[in-house]
Amino acid sequence: MRGSQQSVSWLAVTSLAAMGCVGAIASCSSPSTGAAGGTWYAYDGTSLGDGSGLPGGQTATSSDAKGSDTGGNASDVTPADGSVGDTGGTLPGCTPGATQLCYCTASLQGVQTCATDGKSWGTCACDAPLPDGGSTGDSGLDPNDTGNQSDFGGYFDQDVDGGSTGPGDTGVSPDSGVNSNCNERAKIVYVVTQENVLLSFTPDKKLLKIIGTLSCSSGFGDTPFSMSVDRDANAWVLYQSGFGGGGGSIYKVSTLDATCQPTTFIPGSSGLDLFGMGFAANYPGAQDESLYVAGESSGSFQTAYNKLAKIAFPSMKLTVVGTLSTQGGADLTGNGDAELFGFFPNTSPPSVRQIDTASAQTGKIYPLPPAMFAGTQAWAFANWGGTFYLFFKGYSDPSTNVFALDKGTGAVTKIIPSIGYTVTGAGVSSCAPTGK
Repeated sequence: MRGSQQSVSWLAVTSLAAMGCVGAIASCSSPSTGAAGGTWYAYDGTSLGDGSGLPGGQTATSSDAKGSDTGGNASDVTPADGSVGDTGGTLPGCTPGATQLCYCTASLQGVQTCATDGKSWGTCACDAPLPDGGSTGDSGLDPNDTGNQSDFGGYFDQDVDGGSTGPGDTGVSPDSGVNSNCNERAKIVYVVTQENVLLSFTPDKKLLKIIGTLSCSSGFGDTPFSMSVDRDANAWVLYQSGFGGGGGSIYKVSTLDATCQPTTFIPGSSGLDLFGMGFAANYPGAQDESLYVAGESSGSFQTAYNKLAKIAFPSMKLTVVGTLSTQGGADLTGNGDAELFGFFPNTSPPSVRQIDTASAQTGKIYPLPPAMFAGTQAWAFANWGGTFYLFFKGYSDPSTNVFALDKGTGAVTKIIPSIGYTVTGAGVSSCAPTGK
């Protein structure tokens, strides 16, 4: 939930040793003791300082309301309720009937409603409609508005298939009309962000759904660099080292709950520190696929002629196919027709190009408008239903924009502006619709 303000919360504990400086407390301020002996701390790390349930004579902060309570206790949440020392002070309240987002789990949001007396928020409802008629976890605003930094135009939703939200909801349309041996979750697109967030993207609905936050056991400062997804709906995520920007490990990530598993991949294999990734069917209509990568050393990834390679399963051994005939780093995407494509943002003009999986030579070129893809900072893309979906952030962009490139006409359209994250990888399996 980005750009929102958290209301101040108070934590009552019996001693400093029992609590310490934990959780979201930014810094430990001096404790104040209420009449019942409880020790109070401001959730935001500031001094309570207004006399609300505390000894008087302190100064109110800008984040709460000043009251006249001169000695309430840990259970004193209502003005003039007869608690010890209560003289009618006021605590921060809310507007009766107002709603706000809350967290049901670390990755699932719900809605809570202000009580009729305006003195407290209700419990977090984890499968409730929002004011715009959307589902739990979306922006809470009209999905038809123009979008801004805080609501992203209603493009976020926890429920994109008309079912219920929660860990069991795949977010996949009930009838995708593609290969029968595929996991249902493997029929849509997934993206991973620099902020370690995994999201699903349903292209025909233009909807993003937050799955969860990755907690892969990578080194300090490591961030996701690229990703692809197989027919079993497993995401394979390459990390970039936080020290020097070199290559990191590949992790197997669940597209159901974003949990991570380490793999036996050896970082820097065959001199490829960093690379884009994409699965493609082994032949048109095949029910098996191969993982292709295109990369180089970390120092030359964006400027050199990158190598095309394959990673075998389950060994995770990398084998070089050849050197790409187009210069510069690329992200890859494939499909069920055994086609492989690369998104090259640093060619002139920026382009999407078909890649021969046997020779590493690039073929058909889809030129992109330079003004839309200027100042490359982060990029990824996926092929779905006859359209390329390009995730791009330039240095002047506040966050990633999503573009659609029509394979038939070559037309490029921005379909989602500034999603609020920096997308570094996108993945789609060969189960996804090809548009043919």
